[in-house]
Formats: sequence, C-alpha cells, structure tokens
Amino acid sequence: MNNEDPCMLCHVEEADAFFPRRRVWQDEHWRLSVVLQGAVPGFAHLEPLRHIPFVTDLDGPEAASLGPALARATTAIQAATAAEKVYVYVFGDRLPHLHFNLAPHHPDGPLTGGPGLLRPDAESIAPAEHHAMAAAVERALVGTTEVR
Repeated sequence: MNNEDPCMLCHVEEADAFFPRRRVWQDEHWRLSVVLQGAVPGFAHLEPLRHIPFVTDLDGPEAASLGPALARATTAIQAATAAEKVYVYVFGDRLPHLHFNLAPHHPDGPLTGGPGLLRPDAESIAPAEHHAMAAAVERALVGTTEVR
C-alpha cells in the first residue's frame, strides 16, 4: 500500500495478510476470501477486483454480475459449513472498498443477528416513521426496473 493508492483491498496480498484470509475463488470481476480467524468458521469477504468505494458506487460489469457472484459465494459457504443460512452485510466505514461480509449462521452458533447488532441504547422508531420511509423509497423507485 502506498500514499497514491491507500486502499488496502486494492493491494490484495496485504489485505490477505492483515485479516488473515485465504482467497478461494475469483472471476473477472469478483474475488472471495475466507477469513482464517475469529469465532465464525467460513466467514468470508466478497469484493470487486476493481476499486469501487461503496455499494452506491456499484456500476458496470460488477453491478451486472453481483447477483450471480453473491449467489455462488453464499451457496458454497452454506454447503461447506452446513450453515442454516448465510448472513450478508455491508458497512464500509473503515475500509472504503466495497466488500460484502458473508457470515454462515448456525442456530447454536456465535452469531445472534437481529438486535445484537445494534447499540444497546438504540431506541425503536415509531411505526408511522417506518411506513413513511418505506413509501419514500417506493416513490424513489418509480420508473426503475420493477422488483416486486
């Protein structure tokens, strides 16, 4: 990594050593690396080869191939770990190179999901606000490809 290109994930060997992780699959747009430490065996990162800062910047062939790449990766992780499901999440605040965290979940495993991912002092929002936000998102989708 250098000052001209400070993105760790663009320097994949350094990222592999830092996390530590092992690359297990790659195509022309995506790579999958399994993290080799922590409480969740099979936890992995799916990331584009090209530098794309955040999911809102996703475009081009990476956008077109995301679904198949994500399906392939999560199916493989689920099969390999005998997981009930594979959680997929994106944060990106600490490392601005798009990467999907893939976490296999077992009913008695270390991942709790749900409220355990929130701050303990986080307060619930009124249902009316949730409905208003859902309506706003729906309005924003008018004219885009229908996904219902």
